Amino acid sequence: MSALGIDPVAEPSLRRWMPLALLAAATLIAVADTLILDRGHERLPFIFGVTAFTATWILVCHPSVRDIPSTYLVVRLVLTAVLVGLNPWYGIYAWYGYVEAPNYLPERLVYPATGAFALIASASYIGGYPTTPVLIVVWLLLSAGSFALVWYLSRAVIKSREQEIERAHMLEELTVTNKRLEETLVENRGLQSQLISQAREAGVLDERARLAGEIHDTLAQALTGIIRQLEVADRGGELAPGPRPHLDLVAELARDGLAEARRSLRALRPGQLEGSTLPQAIGDVAQRAGLPVEVDVAGAVRVLPPDQEVVLLRTVQEALTNVTKHAGATRVGVTLTYFEDAVTLDVRDDGVGFEPDTVGMRADGTGLGLTAMRERLARVDGSLVVESAPGEGTALVATLPAASKVEVV
Repeated sequence: MSALGIDPVAEPSLRRWMPLALLAAATLIAVADTLILDRGHERLPFIFGVTAFTATWILVCHPSVRDIPSTYLVVRLVLTAVLVGLNPWYGIYAWYGYVEAPNYLPERLVYPATGAFALIASASYIGGYPTTPVLIVVWLLLSAGSFALVWYLSRAVIKSREQEIERAHMLEELTVTNKRLEETLVENRGLQSQLISQAREAGVLDERARLAGEIHDTLAQALTGIIRQLEVADRGGELAPGPRPHLDLVAELARDGLAEARRSLRALRPGQLEGSTLPQAIGDVAQRAGLPVEVDVAGAVRVLPPDQEVVLLRTVQEALTNVTKHAGATRVGVTLTYFEDAVTLDVRDDGVGFEPDTVGMRADGTGLGLTAMRERLARVDGSLVVESAPGEGTALVATLPAASKVEVV
């Protein structure tokens, strides 16, 4: 709206029909004034004629009907001047020009048009256009006062509107900010639940791996040794010929114990590894990471000892968790490579990166995941290499030596 707008509602229907209502009211009063005071009867035809033309002009050429706002207002100004000249009571219709001028004219024409309407309205105050010097002075003073009052009120209304618009914008921004905060809180709650679930799962996996390692390295190995020693003694003739029920029972119990140990080791394998190979388990973890992850496998896939497979699977989980939480990456690649003498696991992302030298020393507490990876890999004689720089993504390379050839499980 222009600088002198004083229409606080600015409803199209109000602006469309208000001029007609004011014109009708002014006409009724003007005709009544003429008939009651019994003067100016000769002007009645002109009053009716100009009023009819003005009403037609409003109906046909109003800006709500035709796109000629400047032309409409110029003709409306001339017709208003003529009507006030015919009867001062048409000042009732003249004042609405203060409202229409800012709405229908370019800003550069608003002040001249407002001044012209002030002159017309002031003429109605003094009973018509002035004919003496004194009346001319009074007319000009009233016009200046009317213009100043309209300008002041307009500025007050415009300032109030600007404040309302500013408050509306602030409220809209606050609404958007609150919505983003709610979305962030929901996302954080989901991430926290995911991290808690992964931490709980990691604890279970670590305990399973520890128990599997204990059974593998102690009970299963001992039973295997007993069975092999008995077989060697039997083949070497160290055992006396004839019935030997106790030795046979020892061998049978050892074999049963070894079978039970193998069953326990299979049961202790992580859920993802149960009935699946390590590449399949890694692919399942990647699908649940919450971001695009490409998994590749190179070399001849072979079964690793349970503790090694658990460590590699846990390393992938921890690495993808770190990427989701800190990296802001759009692409992640996981590569599992089987060499003859080693197995390597690469996890690479295109995220924000970091300074590897600061791991474990950052104030925000990050870096502990990498420390846990190193400790877990060290338990199976593995190692972890971290390559990263700010803005250049991150690459983690976990390496495990070739598994023992002893077929225990």
